[in-house]
Amino acid sequence: MKRSDANRYARWAAGSALALTALVAVFFGWRWWQARQAVKLLPPPVPQTVQKRSAEFSFSKVEGERTLFTVRAAQATEFREGGRSQLLDVWITIYGRAGKRFDNIYTRECTYLLGAGRIQCTGEVQMDLESAVEARERPGQRVLHVGTRNVIFERETGEAYTKEPVVFRFPYGHGRGSGLSYSTRRALFRMHGEVLLTLTSNGPDSRVGDPVELTGSSLEYGRATGTMRLEGPVRVRQAGRELTAQALTLEMDEQLRAHRLLATGKPELRVVETADASRRETASLAADQFAAHFNAEGLLERIIAEGDVRGSRRLGPGEDHLSTARLEIECEPGNNQPRVMKASGGVRVESRLPNQTRRLETAALQVDVARSSRGRRLAGARTLAPGVLEWVTDDESTRVRGAQLASAFGEDSRVRRLTGSGGVEIERRFGGRPAQLTAARELEMAFNPIGQWTESSLRGAVRFREGLRSAEADRARLLRATEQTMLEGNVVVADSLTRTTAGSLVIHQRTGEIRGEGGVHTSYLGRERDAIADLAPQPAHITAERLVATRETGQALYSGNARLWQGDSVIQAAEIDLQRNGRRLDARGSVTALFPETSAPGESRAALLWTVRAGSLSYFSEQGRAHLQRDVRVESSNGRIRAPRLDLFLSSPQRGARHLIRAEASGGATVQHSVRRGEAERAEYDAAEGKFVLSGGSPTVYDAARGATTGRKLTFFLADDKILVESDAGSRTLTRHRVEK
Repeated sequence: MKRSDANRYARWAAGSALALTALVAVFFGWRWWQARQAVKLLPPPVPQTVQKRSAEFSFSKVEGERTLFTVRAAQATEFREGGRSQLLDVWITIYGRAGKRFDNIYTRECTYLLGAGRIQCTGEVQMDLESAVEARERPGQRVLHVGTRNVIFERETGEAYTKEPVVFRFPYGHGRGSGLSYSTRRALFRMHGEVLLTLTSNGPDSRVGDPVELTGSSLEYGRATGTMRLEGPVRVRQAGRELTAQALTLEMDEQLRAHRLLATGKPELRVVETADASRRETASLAADQFAAHFNAEGLLERIIAEGDVRGSRRLGPGEDHLSTARLEIECEPGNNQPRVMKASGGVRVESRLPNQTRRLETAALQVDVARSSRGRRLAGARTLAPGVLEWVTDDESTRVRGAQLASAFGEDSRVRRLTGSGGVEIERRFGGRPAQLTAARELEMAFNPIGQWTESSLRGAVRFREGLRSAEADRARLLRATEQTMLEGNVVVADSLTRTTAGSLVIHQRTGEIRGEGGVHTSYLGRERDAIADLAPQPAHITAERLVATRETGQALYSGNARLWQGDSVIQAAEIDLQRNGRRLDARGSVTALFPETSAPGESRAALLWTVRAGSLSYFSEQGRAHLQRDVRVESSNGRIRAPRLDLFLSSPQRGARHLIRAEASGGATVQHSVRRGEAERAEYDAAEGKFVLSGGSPTVYDAARGATTGRKLTFFLADDKILVESDAGSRTLTRHRVEK
């Protein structure tokens, strides 16, 4: 054998020996590991203190045929002393007296004190509260999960409690607190302090909408009713809103979603919103109780406040206050913002601005809220019962009453328009004047950007009253800037002395001036001592196209074919001006008048009317005198007078109708009687004696047949042909012929 082959064989033999040795070592190592594992699986030796150890443990509480709860453990160790057992992997399942619950309490390890009937769980404890139906159909989907530690469960009473911190969660909320007690008999879960509850509309991790946080001193959850109750002081927060109350009850639906929330114990809601740097709005609402209702998706649907409801709102310099017995707020789903507000029972709203105060009183009110570029704004409001709305400034007040009032608002939530229907009334007071009342079937008011009313339009059976003055019309407009009341359609205005009708009429409220147009007709009903036109015992009537009357001066100017008649007396002119304070009448422009003369025995009155024509006429009631100027012409069946100026003297009104008793013409008078004509500087007619007296200048009487007669003063009589002539040489009487009448 060669040396090289011998070396190769030696190396092979050594390798084989090493491989065999390694294989043997692995085999014995494997057998040693198996032995060690078998030893580990052997039950530990039972200590001297342990009486019995079992792989499973279970007991139940039964009433009649109903199992109230069952306690199960994966392993139980019973100790010789103390009557206690150690339980591992413990489950306590509560079914309730009706068997409708499937609540579970789970923990890793508990101590069971047999004599006391108490199970003490010192580690982490998980409680799952679930109905039996949900456990069968949707296990784990609608469960209230509660986590805590160091829980004690009483076997006899079915009570579980702890003083440790507690956390809980359910599909649409989560929270925490301190201390817990759970009554399996009453299905009542209670946390005893420092409660914080967070509600969401789409689950605990939802990012849709702002979550609602509730805090309180204790929380009680009724499993049978699905109701959570927080004791106060309770605070509910969401974004810029906060609700405080002494107690709060939260009713939940089958999905453990908020269904109804009830706050009691003088709850108060506060809201703070900042639209921009210059607009910060704060609002508050208090009542005896609040109720919030949620829809099927868990979104806020409406809020109802009841009992002594009081609200306030501040925006910039403005401030609003509300008081009512009940307030219902409908919200837009998804953002919890108000959409409609309804108040009922003694509703009173007051808005205060630097320059005015606005008040509304009604039995029921609805307010509509809309979106705007700045957030939310008032869109409209209307009373659902008769209401009273009042504006008060430093120098005036306006009050509107109506069977129904409705207002529309602008983008800045300031009122822009107000309407009233079913019968409305406006009452205005200013400047110490009597109240002005305007009533109609319908009303529409316009407002300026700062919330002051500018114009009111009324329709249907309009009635106006101020002191002794009243008016009626089909339509009316009240203009605040010019302080005018404009009446249109079948206008009638009256006071203690007059009654006027017109097509349209304007009343200036501060001055009392009235302006009428279109078929103006006034009946003057004044007493004798107040009368301007006292020509007869009957009322005086005036018609014209236009009228301007001023209360302070007592002046009434009728223009455009003006005509006045009273008894048998008539005055017509382009315009007639009545001045009550001076008891004077002025007629101007193409004046025509009729005045009766005192009747002579056996003569008819129709034959004794004097027709007067002149450029102007002034009648002085206290004197019973009419002064005429500019081409005056007076005529009757007794004769004619023509002169630049003429005064008519009428009888006293104590005898009934005034009659012409004397006429005095001046400035170059001409008189005419039958075939006689007289001329003089002055002429006088005496109705009682039936004569003309001419004087001044060169008085002359012309007769077509007999010639002319002159003298310093001439008197000729109507009943015969006598002429009394007075001259420097004396007086004489001429009789030329008898005058035929």
